[in-house]
Amino acid sequence: MSEVIDIDGNALLEKYGTGQQTRKQRLRKNIQLLFLGLSTEETAPLITLLRTSRISPRGRQVSTEQEFLEALGERSWDLILCTIDRGEFTSKLAVSHLKRLDKDIPVIQIIPSSDSQLLLQGLKNHIQAVVPLDEKELVLINIRRELDQLDYRRRLRRVEAALAEAEKRSQQLMDSSRNPIACCDHHKIIYCNDSFLEHFGLDSKNKVINKPLTDFFTLDDRTEITEQLNSFEETTSGDLILQFTAQRTDHSEFIANMEFSRSDYNGSIITRALFHVDESSNQHLLSEDLDFVSGLFNKEYLYRQLEQITQKALRGGNDRCLIYIELDQLDQIKNKFGHEGSDQLIRDISTLLSKTVNKAHILTHPAENAFSIIFNDSNIKTAEKFANQLRKKVANVHSHITGIDVQSTCSIGLVAITDSTPPPIELINRAKAAIFTLREVTPQGNGVTVYIPEAALSEQAEEEFDQLRKAVDNNQFKLLFQPIVNLTAEDKIHHHYEALLRLVNDNKDELSPNDFMSAVSDSETAIKVDRWVIEQSIQQLKTTLDQEHKNVIFINLSAHTLGDQELLTWLAAKLRKNNIPAERLVFQISESDISIIAPKQAQNFIDKLTSMHSRICIKHFGSAPNSQHVLSMIHSDFIKMDGSYIQDLGSDSVQDEEFCSVVQQLRSLDKISIAPLVENTKTMANLWKAGIDYVQGYYLQPPRENMDYDFFAE
Repeated sequence: MSEVIDIDGNALLEKYGTGQQTRKQRLRKNIQLLFLGLSTEETAPLITLLRTSRISPRGRQVSTEQEFLEALGERSWDLILCTIDRGEFTSKLAVSHLKRLDKDIPVIQIIPSSDSQLLLQGLKNHIQAVVPLDEKELVLINIRRELDQLDYRRRLRRVEAALAEAEKRSQQLMDSSRNPIACCDHHKIIYCNDSFLEHFGLDSKNKVINKPLTDFFTLDDRTEITEQLNSFEETTSGDLILQFTAQRTDHSEFIANMEFSRSDYNGSIITRALFHVDESSNQHLLSEDLDFVSGLFNKEYLYRQLEQITQKALRGGNDRCLIYIELDQLDQIKNKFGHEGSDQLIRDISTLLSKTVNKAHILTHPAENAFSIIFNDSNIKTAEKFANQLRKKVANVHSHITGIDVQSTCSIGLVAITDSTPPPIELINRAKAAIFTLREVTPQGNGVTVYIPEAALSEQAEEEFDQLRKAVDNNQFKLLFQPIVNLTAEDKIHHHYEALLRLVNDNKDELSPNDFMSAVSDSETAIKVDRWVIEQSIQQLKTTLDQEHKNVIFINLSAHTLGDQELLTWLAAKLRKNNIPAERLVFQISESDISIIAPKQAQNFIDKLTSMHSRICIKHFGSAPNSQHVLSMIHSDFIKMDGSYIQDLGSDSVQDEEFCSVVQQLRSLDKISIAPLVENTKTMANLWKAGIDYVQGYYLQPPRENMDYDFFAE
């Protein structure tokens, strides 16, 4: 193979990039797996099972105590899969090491078949789950459950750390506030800031702490203050605003506008009294809460309001809705026109929202491309209807920038705020997750979706299962093509594409194989689907060859098809009939699928394909523990790296070095390397520096019905 061309990387990125970085591929969830005592034959079906469930595993096999301890020290692992004890290093000893090292890693034991004694022994050894290998659905449920619970524990630790930091920040804000603040427990002051001392003419907090708040008001007002505070503490209503006459130590008086609210102080719920003394102080606080571009309230204000509203909701009877709005094209506008263009659009949309959103709701601008509304209504359908009205109005906003009109659609996520609501940061994440789900189905956005909790999603999935099977049986398929672009000096003549299958369901949504192939359990249907893809690809290839386009198509084969003895005869006949050179087809086979049917059987199938002059690509390379064994046993022309490598690129120097080492190894073996899931300029730059041969992803072009990518011209 040739070396990487010595050209300017920035020029290359500019040439290849399409600017469609807002349209994301549906990413898998990357997990780090540690296999303890499992053979390659046992790990391969587990890896395939996870892949069909949108989980991207990166696994490593260990068999000894020393290997296990070394692996624990190398990185953070998400899950340990072990089997029945076969050597000196037992699962019980592994769990003991985890406890000793305070490692929060769930352990699942995979046993050959159902056995109550093994189940009992595993649970006694503090293993989280013991599951038979042949119960694939049960295995997947337990893996997902443990991963979800691990994710919850990790998020809980992050939230606890964030809470501690927020409480520290809150304390600092109270300490430095220009407004007098006092915190009371049963009407007695347990905290006051320096501004409180200053306004009441005191020189020491000792003269304030443990004294009744009413002592700092005139005699005429004390009885009413006491009654108001008693009523406030007994109800679950919102903040209380009162005006009374305060009295200083020198008996001078001033009018105090007080805002009473509930707050957490040192682990206890207390009443906080905030004094608004003069307009200048109010103006100071207001400026801190504003975003200067939009003129709306900012992120800090949103989080404070959400904190108060969620606390009320948790007590019951105070449900609300959060409407989170993200602009779909703002990044593209900023890339083309700079901050002048994006800021103008933000100002114009802010003006629209300010006029449209009733003052009873709380409108904020928490991020450059986002607006949020705390909708003061518990009916999610009402909020959804209102959100759709906003979506249409935002799409009609035209901003004028140097004589050019620009506009952006928006994607809106809705979250219910109820008596089981999570903390504010998780509410925002839920709204963003809803938008992400919307863009998976409709990459351009411009829609409204409601966040659905996991429990409800599982019920919904059961209902969709039968619909998917029906769609597969009825051949409701279409084929899309995504370019695979060469970064090296070799083979600039041929244009490479991957054929990507989509199933069109009754709602006209396009689903990828990861969404529906799990509904296909029998090999006959899976082979039928693969043959449909091959036949359609050959027809598309014939059309482009007749137009003198020198295209090459990558076609995915499932594990079931690798065992189809009649496929090769059928394929040869199709190629002869359409007069298609076999070398224009590259068959992609998953690394884990090769392990499932055994490398020798897979090599026999591949040898017959190569004898026809078709070429082979091993995909998901690096995800299985036996990657190097597969590489040495199986003939291949192309190696497509596992997507988890690309998603993690640039986030960990150790993993980056590992990735570069693998690329160089492939180059030394005369293998052509491919990087999928390329979505931004930074990733492109890192891949080019690493010496990768081909790249593929939405940064270059999303899948399309036609093979029409404008390849880099020589």
